[in-house]
Formats: sequence, structure tokens, C-alpha cells
Amino acid sequence: MRRSVTKHRAILDAAGRLVVAQGYHSTSIDAVAAEAGSGKQTIYRWWPSKADLFVEVYDDLVDRDVLTKAFHRHEASLEARLTALLEQLFRFYETTPAGRILSGLIGEAAQNEPIRNALRTGLVIGRAPIVVDLVSAFIAANTGQGAVSAVVVNEMIVALVWKRLVMHEVLDSDAAHEIACLAVAAGRDGGGRER
Repeated sequence: MRRSVTKHRAILDAAGRLVVAQGYHSTSIDAVAAEAGSGKQTIYRWWPSKADLFVEVYDDLVDRDVLTKAFHRHEASLEARLTALLEQLFRFYETTPAGRILSGLIGEAAQNEPIRNALRTGLVIGRAPIVVDLVSAFIAANTGQGAVSAVVVNEMIVALVWKRLVMHEVLDSDAAHEIACLAVAAGRDGGGRER
């Protein structure tokens, strides 16, 4: 079924506004429908679950192109480029409801397999190429970087960012640099293992 672009946008925007106002866990599909001026059945026709809706809201808020540009802004080391990417990601978390949405999804995923599947498919698998492709291309162009596993770097970044996000730890430039350095070190140590 074709989606109305206007209605689709209204639903995504309403979901984001409600997360800001009342948090992820307290935001229901009923509330999103009312805020968007749409029917609950329309939302469930387009997104099978609340988690699927909010995975798309997150994806809409955290612009892949902006993250890629942040990575390429530096002509320095892999750590410096990843630090720039993470600083941009943390700006998204600070200026949009993306961080609250991700934290809510992670919390619910521990207890709910459909939410875990939506998170895995939409964000873990769906967004992994952002870091993996950038790191792989950088390594290919900079052979002096040594053996680094782009997959391990990505997994470390996800683990460290998600841990800090869920624990409400500071996500600033220092955290971005620390996570980038730890991820690259793990990628070098784990670079020889099959993934």
C-alpha cells in the first residue's frame, strides 16, 4: 500500500515530539496517532510494532550522510576520523530524541524478542555498513594502518556507545575519542580472527 508522504512525515514527527515530552516508554501508538492526526490502524499498517516505528524515527533523525561527512572531514588517523563521526552522533543524541529512542529500544529489547528483532534488523544490521564501509575504505587507502577488522571496530563502537547511553554516562568529545581509540585497538587485536 502506498503511503501518503505528508501523513508519514506527520507520524514520524509526532513520535519524536512525544518522546521528548514524555519519554520512549510512556509514548504509545495511540498517543502518536492522536498527535499526528492519524488513525492507529494506519500506523500499524505501515509499522508492525511500536519498535518498528521508532527504529524508523531514529533512522530519520540520525542522518547517515552527515555521519559520513564527519568521518571524511579529517585527513588524520582512523581514530581521529571515528572520533569526528562519534562527536556528530552525540550531537544528534543531544539535539534530537534519537538517544532517548535508542535507549528505550535497548531496554525493551532485553525482554521482548520482536523488539530485539526490530532493533537488530533496523539498527544493528541496517546501520552497520556506515562504520564498516568507512573503516574498510580507509584501511584500503591507508595500508600503513596495519590489519584492522572493520567489523570488530563497529561492534566495539556499538557496545561502548550503547553502554554509555543506557547508563546515562557522558557522551562528549572525550568519550568520542576514548571510544574511537578503544574500538580501533580492539579491531587491531581482533583483526586476525574470522568474523
